[in-house]
Amino acid sequence: MQGNEALKTIKASLEKELHIDPIKNPIHLKMEGDAILMGGVVDRISHKKKALLVAMGISGTSGVIDRLLVMPAKEMGDKEIKNHICDAFLEEPTLRDITIEVDVNDGIVDLEGTVPSLSHKRLAGVLAWWVPGSQDVINSLEVKPPEEDSDEEITEAVVLVFEKDKLVNHSNIKVTTRNYVVTLNGVVKSEIAKEAAEDDAWYVWGVNDVKNRLEVVK
Repeated sequence: MQGNEALKTIKASLEKELHIDPIKNPIHLKMEGDAILMGGVVDRISHKKKALLVAMGISGTSGVIDRLLVMPAKEMGDKEIKNHICDAFLEEPTLRDITIEVDVNDGIVDLEGTVPSLSHKRLAGVLAWWVPGSQDVINSLEVKPPEEDSDEEITEAVVLVFEKDKLVNHSNIKVTTRNYVVTLNGVVKSEIAKEAAEDDAWYVWGVNDVKNRLEVVK
């Protein structure tokens, strides 16, 4: 597929499949060589991830360059974002004794350092995403010694995150993972809780897709 045709196809899919309003949340697309560069600001992490999946599904391109940001829940300066993240790491017993370098530029968070497990890497990334001013999180943490990843690891990480999120009643949610695609089944008490659960799953590093089958029962 030629460059211009690929971009038109992506734009149509974003509006039709993801219902992303091109006026409210304009996503900027252009070709960088054979790759598609995506920029702009979207409302939720799920919109960012699904938009990238749409672009990755276009044939004839070499890949996708991710420049998409998530609208911050609260306007915060880089220093304030960094302080909140560092405080969150200190308050988390499993992370407080680990040295994690936090760099924030224009709301984009970069985590670097060494952690003892994939669970630590994933939890640190989610805590960084939870800071209201964060617009993107680049999780560059290295696991030493290296661990082999698996669907079970993903499921355990998502369940752990649900247990820590006050917006999510995890007791009524069943999490399953297959080929790094997370499926959520069960019931929640509100649309807010349903969206929070889906966002939490997307925040987990290594998740390729999220199927949100939660039912709202008030």
